[in-house]
Amino acid sequence: MSYIGKRNVVGQTFLSASRIVDSMKMILKRLSLALAALAFMAQAPPAAPPAKTSVAVYPLKAVGAVEKSLAATLTSLLTNELTKSPNLIVIKESMLEEVMKRQAMNMSDLCDSTMCQVEIGKLVQAQKMMVVELSKLGSRYLMTFDLVDVKTSAMDYSDRVECACTEDQLDLLVAAAGVKVRNHFGESVPIPQLPQAAGVQPTPQGAQAFLPAQPSPKTFQEFHPPGTKGGPMVFVSDFKFYIDKYEVTNQDFQECVAGGGCKKTKKTSRFDAPNQPVVYVNQEEARTYCQWAGKRLPKEQEWQEAAQGADGREYPWGNSAPNCNLAHNNACEIGRTLPVGSKPAGASPYGAMDMAGNVMEWVEEKDILRGSSWVDDPAALRVSDRNAEFAGVRFNCFGFRCARDGSP
Repeated sequence: MSYIGKRNVVGQTFLSASRIVDSMKMILKRLSLALAALAFMAQAPPAAPPAKTSVAVYPLKAVGAVEKSLAATLTSLLTNELTKSPNLIVIKESMLEEVMKRQAMNMSDLCDSTMCQVEIGKLVQAQKMMVVELSKLGSRYLMTFDLVDVKTSAMDYSDRVECACTEDQLDLLVAAAGVKVRNHFGESVPIPQLPQAAGVQPTPQGAQAFLPAQPSPKTFQEFHPPGTKGGPMVFVSDFKFYIDKYEVTNQDFQECVAGGGCKKTKKTSRFDAPNQPVVYVNQEEARTYCQWAGKRLPKEQEWQEAAQGADGREYPWGNSAPNCNLAHNNACEIGRTLPVGSKPAGASPYGAMDMAGNVMEWVEEKDILRGSSWVDDPAALRVSDRNAEFAGVRFNCFGFRCARDGSP
């Protein structure tokens, strides 16, 4: 091979090697850039975790036969239960107590109004206020609780838990309430099983308590006898007297207050809608309203006649077993009263609504309430159900309706 030919071969080899080197440099450069990008991503801050909700537990209110000394202990237990949630920031009890102290409030002078509780929530910088009430009916403890949005004052969540338990078992009731609130904020914690009275089975979690719609109820003539105020009445034709078609509502009672005939009642967020039955009234306050309205409290026998009719039926609607289309009771798992007349299929023979369920009703005889309420088991919905209670007691399941003598 000539010198020139050898030189061309060497030159081509050199060029090929040069290209290889250039390609390697490009690959290394790209690899360096990729490694730099990975290093930057590793140093970048992680995505922010979901925002937590701040909650303050307002001191539990023990009502009725509940020992008042239990309130502080149960409030602490409930606060501790909520602190287990990764989704909540629970305001310390000491902070709440200090704010209430500065506001000249103490545990025996709690504010019952939503407005007051919201203002306390603002002072401790809570987003939600949990308001809790513990009551006792016979051997059953009932804990109702509301979550109130501090910014809007609106009800965010409302529920209840109950048990047939002793004072020593109330920690289980508190745990169940706390778990329900935690689950409301995104957890999936099993709700503890609570002791129940023999023969009473709570509705399974998530089960549908309501049955298919009932046939359209019969319509009844309404009356407004001369000189009366408040809602319409129906005529109990077999016994010749009038009785209110509906339980007296918050709106009805407020008209009496505005007119100077009645004193204001306690207001809580779950029971203060205009068309809900007025509650937290004692027997004398019920009697005063009826007199202002040109009516009177029904006698006990009259109440039963209006609920049962002349055929001796077991329930206002007949003899078929109760369900949530007929009467509002604790199996319906609502946790509060319903607007009056919400169960028209459960009307009495004369058209009186809610004679079973929703609220127990004061009658004329001293210390006597007739009917059943939203806290009662279905077994207590019979017309014969009767309750004795001190006439001065007020409770969130005590209401009333009025009667009047006369005929159309």
